[in-house]
Amino acid sequence: MTTLGSAPGGAQFIDSLVEAIKTLALLYASTPDARALPHLEQYAAMIQPAVSEAIGAGSAARLLNAFRSAVMTEKHRIESSGASRA
Repeated sequence: MTTLGSAPGGAQFIDSLVEAIKTLALLYASTPDARALPHLEQYAAMIQPAVSEAIGAGSAARLLNAFRSAVMTEKHRIESSGASRA
């Protein structure tokens, strides 16, 4: 079984997701979850077709759920540490 990390372009794709998680979490820091979540959902919907094409619809759904969760977890970690984009 091929993992995403060992697939052609997989490592770069993972790196880009990690950077997007960091960037979006910092962008949403100090923004109420109720305002951040709709924007995060829009972003996930925007990248979903390409992700589905690359790894299949079922895997894309799981990956994007994990992505959204990671963004919000990192957002909350930033907020609890007192750091923000300010």
